[in-house]
Amino acid sequence: MKGFICAITVVVFATSPLFSQEKYTVSLDLASAREDKLTVVVRPPAINRDTIEFHMPKIVPGTYSISDFGRVVSGFQALDNNGMPLDVVRLSVNRWQIANARSLHSITYRCDDTFDKSKEYRDNFIFEPGGTNIDADREAFVLNTFGFVGYVEGMKFFPFELRVSHPSQLYGATSLKRATSSAEEDVFTADNYNFLADAPILYCRPDTVTKKLAGADILVAVYSPNGVLKAREVMDKLNDLMEAQAQYLGGSLPVDRYAYLVYLLDKPTLTGAMGALEHSYSSLYTLPEANIDLLGQTIRDVAAHEFLHIVTPLNIHSEQIHEFDYIDPKMSKHLWLYEGVTEYSAMQVQVRNGLYSPDVFLDNIKEKMSEAATYPLVAFTEMSEKILEPDFEPMYPNVYAKGALIGMCLDLHLLHYSDGKMDLRKLLGLLSQTYGPNLAFEDARLFDIINELTQPEIGEFLQTYVGTANPLPLVTCLAWAGIQYEVAEELEVATLGNIGLGLGENQEIMVTDVSQMNAFGRKVGYKEGDVFQSINGTALSLSNVQKALEEFQLQTKRGQKVKITVIREGKAMTLKAKAMTIRSQGVTMLSFDPNADENQLLVRKNWLGVDF
Repeated sequence: MKGFICAITVVVFATSPLFSQEKYTVSLDLASAREDKLTVVVRPPAINRDTIEFHMPKIVPGTYSISDFGRVVSGFQALDNNGMPLDVVRLSVNRWQIANARSLHSITYRCDDTFDKSKEYRDNFIFEPGGTNIDADREAFVLNTFGFVGYVEGMKFFPFELRVSHPSQLYGATSLKRATSSAEEDVFTADNYNFLADAPILYCRPDTVTKKLAGADILVAVYSPNGVLKAREVMDKLNDLMEAQAQYLGGSLPVDRYAYLVYLLDKPTLTGAMGALEHSYSSLYTLPEANIDLLGQTIRDVAAHEFLHIVTPLNIHSEQIHEFDYIDPKMSKHLWLYEGVTEYSAMQVQVRNGLYSPDVFLDNIKEKMSEAATYPLVAFTEMSEKILEPDFEPMYPNVYAKGALIGMCLDLHLLHYSDGKMDLRKLLGLLSQTYGPNLAFEDARLFDIINELTQPEIGEFLQTYVGTANPLPLVTCLAWAGIQYEVAEELEVATLGNIGLGLGENQEIMVTDVSQMNAFGRKVGYKEGDVFQSINGTALSLSNVQKALEEFQLQTKRGQKVKITVIREGKAMTLKAKAMTIRSQGVTMLSFDPNADENQLLVRKNWLGVDF
């Protein structure tokens, strides 16, 4: 099955305005939404140039893919003080040139959403947590502000005032500062465009819970179209996680407020993926609609990752992120730090605080190892710097696999070579103290900086295994903590057909992609949209699909008759074929060595925070 894309990051950093304290005023009217479009009115600060450019983002921080939000814009007009149109030339998909700009009063345009434009965006779907949704019929709006609001080139650092008119029954949940609020209008403020773009807003009928945790006001807002999941249930799942993260980060949370915005879907997404996008004071989730029993651990795992982005890259980041260019971005070499270390820390915080067992932690590490083995061996710094290029963009998911393993190996190196006096958390703390949200490190110097803060062996590890295309020393690192590492022989397993699977409107398992079908898939005759009912008599549901498919793969022999029941265009069909098998990669086995010596046990305790 095509899995979750978790944890991509948007961050924002304080920068002093370079111009006078005039402001942008932006107006959105949700009540007037028509055909999945909103009218946007932007009144910019006074212009002192004859010609200007208005920009919509080509890419936003942390998404590591080109979005081109200018493509959702139509009916673009620039008006003078008398309401007369000024000359406008569209220079590219995201740039408009406006003449006689000194007389510019306002800019108006219509914005489409991105959640359901399958034909228009076929070659470049926008990952839903980084997109927009306008669903007036269901009274639900996902407002990632960068998908609606642009800025004048060279004038990003003016303050913004965002005025949102809305039906009285809707509430806008966000981390943005709310200047005023009435039954049908909210006025939000942001210090500059970066702060505005960093704060999504979820408008729907209110289902929110706010709680004080570890010194911060935590908001949970949920949109569940069929009322399957409630905000209080999500808060209950996050309560102990937030307490654990506070302990992991030194005893308190490094923010005074944080918003979890959860948007549930009862139909498949265009991207075929679910996940979240992190911001400085909030995170936005798009997940399949299901009850808390099915979604609870997923929400907790994703939330653990997303919140820890407060450390990297909010407090530790390079100049490429600090001075982000929305039109022509330059990528950092250090995705291993921003995403990989964050993913590793999200697992470690849970095992160290008893939210799951050490055995589950090892199982998660094993999964990372198996996934990382499917990607080409390239220097992680090169992949990061070139992640927008066609040859490297497909490797992005490896930041959550090999990137996490880099974090683990770095942690174990620090523990081993410092006799337990230094670990990854302490290193991140030192880097946060040195830099913080307002100071960037030089991208090319990070390894040297870490080397100066630690020991020569640490700099050598980073250069050898992150800056160069060498396989990670996993056996050696795990042995320091008394972890036994074995790889079983390859297995012969039954293939389901190499098809893409996803969720239908009622959480049923359906075929979403047949473009890479193998011989068995073609023999069965799958079609996109087929809804699985059963395999060899075993009924499939969201709760048992993973186990059922694993049993099918392991227990079905070559040549055995296979019967797959699907619903196609409303009718039940039984698809038949003889089983075919493929060679599966050898299974990695990790276990705690019962005969670990005193030094190994000490490293293990410092690593996982558990006595063995």
